[in-house]
Amino acid sequence: MAKRWEFYRSSVDADVVQKEIAKCRMKRDELVRLQKIMERTARDELLPKDRKPLGEGLWELRLNCGERIFRLFYSEVEGAGPLLLGLKFVNKKSTQGIKTDPGDIETARKRLSEWQTRQSGDGSAPGALK
Repeated sequence: MAKRWEFYRSSVDADVVQKEIAKCRMKRDELVRLQKIMERTARDELLPKDRKPLGEGLWELRLNCGERIFRLFYSEVEGAGPLLLGLKFVNKKSTQGIKTDPGDIETARKRLSEWQTRQSGDGSAPGALK
């Protein structure tokens, strides 16, 4: 059975990840591919090239959509499903040297830390990460 994705919301309940997705102005085929990779993640059916560990429970999903490459930052929540912490894209200019912006990784780390603090503070949801 597939796990259910949770989208990060800020401490003031702002839907920042949904806003990042909207800001990408994804085309229909990109949205379909995004949905498929998220479904495969939820079912633990990823290929090794699909994701990269970033340490401390943080993962990066890589989605190549031709001219644009998307990076999804997420964490697995023990006893629940994946938590999407951010989505960014880069325009593909060459086949080599496309790296994830360290600032995007740091933002995802901060969101994860803040989310964990909130979860441990109210005890309402599992906070332990794989």
